Amino acid sequence: MGWDSILNEVIRKTDKNIDIKEFLHITMNGKWTTTEDGDWTGGFWIGLLWISSNITGNDKYKKEAYKWLDRLKERINDRTFDLGFLFYPSFAFGYKLTGDEYLREIALEATNILSTLFNEKTGFVYNEIRLNGKKAGRTIIDVMVNLPLLWWAYEETDNEKYYNIAYTHSKRTIKEFIRKDYSTTHVIDFDLENGEIIRKITVQGYSNDSGWSRGQAWAIYGFILAYKTYKDAVFLKAAEKLAEYFMSNLPQDYVPYWDFNNPEIPNVVKDSSAAAIACSGLLSLYEVSKKRKFRECAVNILNSLCNNYLAEEGKDGILKHGCFRKPKNTGVDESLMCGGDYYFMEAIMKIRRWEVCR
Repeated sequence: MGWDSILNEVIRKTDKNIDIKEFLHITMNGKWTTTEDGDWTGGFWIGLLWISSNITGNDKYKKEAYKWLDRLKERINDRTFDLGFLFYPSFAFGYKLTGDEYLREIALEATNILSTLFNEKTGFVYNEIRLNGKKAGRTIIDVMVNLPLLWWAYEETDNEKYYNIAYTHSKRTIKEFIRKDYSTTHVIDFDLENGEIIRKITVQGYSNDSGWSRGQAWAIYGFILAYKTYKDAVFLKAAEKLAEYFMSNLPQDYVPYWDFNNPEIPNVVKDSSAAAIACSGLLSLYEVSKKRKFRECAVNILNSLCNNYLAEEGKDGILKHGCFRKPKNTGVDESLMCGGDYYFMEAIMKIRRWEVCR
């Protein structure tokens, strides 16, 4: 099946969800569960509509995107590092496609809120949590893929505040999140008063020192974007080393287990969302590095997803065998809007563009 045929299938499934009343989140038994406010994944549903509009030229997807933008706008004052996930694929991406100044204005408002979540003592963008009865800061590897909202805002405004916050967070992530073997930590909690790190743990992975595969994929994706923004070789090196770790731990079908270090492998679930995110990141990494191993791996991942991981007829999602939160047994062996479906479509668009241009 060619890339265009896959895209047509994805758009057909998107059409089936046009009349939904709430934001798509994850599937349960193959049927979408939804959230009223979009949780941290609502921006990806809107992003999927923007991509569908761009592919087909059909205004119905654009109209749908605007409908959901009005609802997501209510999250503008949320104090969460997930503002990048919420407002980049929705408002910032929508502005890039339409030139609508209203979308730019809302995206910049969200960026201003995100910038207030920077802690100068640690150099991290963070969320406030309660830990041992006290306020503390928490940052996670996923924040690397929330930073594009700051990079976009810098390009739009030349405000160096956005540039510097994202740069500092990226540098600190290399120091504190990336281990010597280039696997990644998931969560860092720190003292808000003195900036000292309290602990490094995992919420999503098998153990505090294991390698959660979607976290590794977020890191690959985030650091190649950091390099594209800053042209700092340390970010390119990080992206390449993170990618090499990811690739060296892939099974024969190129779709990773949910955690690289689960001792029960191969009798554990895969995570197609980690594969899709990493695939899109690897394609961008090849574009910069020109190292064919990254593109070859991305193509192998994408072929495997297309041949073995498309959800069957009657299932709501696009990719099956995603793993949302294994420790809580939530969204296990299901479809995920936050990773699999959106980034799968993005990866196909990157491949399709290159194939056409060749």
